Amino acid sequence: MKTMRLFVAALAFAAPAFGQTTCTFTVTPTAFAIGNQAFTGADSISVTPTGGIFCNSWSASVGPGVTWLHITSGSSGFGVGTVSWTADPNPVGADRKGAMTVAGIVVVVAQSGRGCNFSVSSTSANYPVGGGTGAFQVTADCSWQASSSDQSWIQLPNGANGATSGTVNYTIGANGCVTGRSGLITIQTGLPNPPTVAIQQGGSPANLTLSASSATADSASSNGRVLVSTGNGCGWTAASDVSWMLITASAGSGNGGITYHVLANSLATRTGNIHVTPAGTVGGLLFTVTQPAAGPPAPVVTAVANAASYAASAVSPGEIVTIFGSNMGPASLTLYQLTTAGSFPTSIAGTQVLFDGAAAPMIYTSQGQVSAMAPYGLAGKNSTNVQVRFGVVSAAIAMPVQPATPGIFSLDASGLGPGAILNQDTSLNSGTNPAAKGSVVSIYCTGGGLTNPATVDGSIIPSTTPLPILTQDVSVTIGGLPATVDYSGGAPQSVAGLTQINVEVPSSVTPGSAVPVVVQIGTAKSQAGITMAVR
Repeated sequence: MKTMRLFVAALAFAAPAFGQTTCTFTVTPTAFAIGNQAFTGADSISVTPTGGIFCNSWSASVGPGVTWLHITSGSSGFGVGTVSWTADPNPVGADRKGAMTVAGIVVVVAQSGRGCNFSVSSTSANYPVGGGTGAFQVTADCSWQASSSDQSWIQLPNGANGATSGTVNYTIGANGCVTGRSGLITIQTGLPNPPTVAIQQGGSPANLTLSASSATADSASSNGRVLVSTGNGCGWTAASDVSWMLITASAGSGNGGITYHVLANSLATRTGNIHVTPAGTVGGLLFTVTQPAAGPPAPVVTAVANAASYAASAVSPGEIVTIFGSNMGPASLTLYQLTTAGSFPTSIAGTQVLFDGAAAPMIYTSQGQVSAMAPYGLAGKNSTNVQVRFGVVSAAIAMPVQPATPGIFSLDASGLGPGAILNQDTSLNSGTNPAAKGSVVSIYCTGGGLTNPATVDGSIIPSTTPLPILTQDVSVTIGGLPATVDYSGGAPQSVAGLTQINVEVPSSVTPGSAVPVVVQIGTAKSQAGITMAVR
């Protein structure tokens, strides 16, 4: 009986230990500073349990991602114990730190960098506007990696690195800008002040052009537009040097257009300039506008452009065109009203657009901008004379005729950026609503040329078969990859001249919010700069 009482008392005395959950350990040392060579060390661990036998077990491990520290013995233990470990030599010149966790306590190992030497055979190179290739030698006794300050034009091959001396080859892209540019190839060593090679590349004044050098405005207030051509990403500014000519819109980078407004002139004939200046330069190009004093009003046509791309080099049968100029219609924009026969009219608010003297179907008119549809009867001609009649007839502007002049409509009507493209579910394609790979999208453009069956000028395309199919071969690339064309012809229930192209998004295209889209009809391609979103 006495023995039983002693056993119960012992259990009661030991009870607190059974409920104990907090254990503490002493680990010494908790930090090491070692040289850059291979190292073998030992970590002496003292364990102080708070009670009972349940706090004596412990473990040791190397921190995640640390591949150069290794526990050789003592990865677990009971009571007092020792952890043995090794460190690999440091192959680079930069110091590094790693950690082990021993009995829940972090032990930090700081290893010094290797004494490294780096140099390059040349520290600078110069290239002409057309670019070129080059190479230089790297002298090194440690690991290094070559990198470019701007990979869009200083291109390095994969594997431009090494652990000893080696050669770095590189390619310099063509410079599409007027101004020169500079960049660096850096030999990344992990140390301060790494070796660099400075790259300088020249520019060329020929890399900036205007679609015209001058224009004549009507004496009444009017709008005009001139196109700027230069390399992608090349900046430029546009400024008027007279108070009566105002710039209302300009792109400012790469290819784009300058839209300007001329105030009415009730005085003598006057001349002003728009200065187009490349970024980082002085001077540039001049676009001169001459405006006579008020007199008998007469329409002035300055450009006949594709209504989607604003390309003004040629027209094609059935193409929807936008005509820029002055005094071509009423002060406010006036839209079409369908005729009793359900077709587009050949006159709006007193404005007519004439192709070789014949009135063409129209969409809208205003003083400075008119839209019409080139007749399908232009097929087979080499050129056509375009005029606008508003009270009197304007001077003729001769336009070349070609079988197709494809232009893709853009969402913001600028002729650049996200295109007027519908996803397979007919929702609008955008950065927040991308198309899936392999899905079918509908691209809307104009300038497709003749169809079979033939399309009637100014008609509405029916939704019944047979639908008018383009007679020329049609191909589409998305992200540079060919896309399967399922349909190319008139857009049902839309105006004649609006072309719908249904294509399958290539399954191997690289996804993105601005994937380039190009349409080719016959030998003619659509404008660069139209994009779509793909996921």
